[in-house]
Amino acid sequence: MIGLDSSAIIDFFKGDEKLKKLINDVEDSLAANQIVYLELMFGIDFDNISHLNEERFYDNFFDSLIVFDLDKNAGKKSSKIFRELLKKGEKIEEFDCVIAGIYLSRGVDKIITRNAKHFEKIKGLKVLSY
Repeated sequence: MIGLDSSAIIDFFKGDEKLKKLINDVEDSLAANQIVYLELMFGIDFDNISHLNEERFYDNFFDSLIVFDLDKNAGKKSSKIFRELLKKGEKIEEFDCVIAGIYLSRGVDKIITRNAKHFEKIKGLKVLSY
């Protein structure tokens, strides 16, 4: 199973051809998590009618994926990732730590993202970039 980062889902919505090829070439099933969904919703201006198609796309896309919630185990894993990086002076965004923590706590050790720079710092997570 491969986890998706919000950057990948946004780029999929925008029709990124390299990403589409990567997704078509992988044989694993795809997953997302509630923090990825939250990041996507933060980018939606609900007062802007032109954002409604994007919101609908994300909702439908998430319905087609395995979606993981943030639970205690994922919270602990996320915190450990954050602390390990902080100790090494390699702090990344907290949401990225939580996204990785949720995936890793569920045995998902690969992520598709445009943001390879952050996720490559996380031990045990293989980054598939496009």
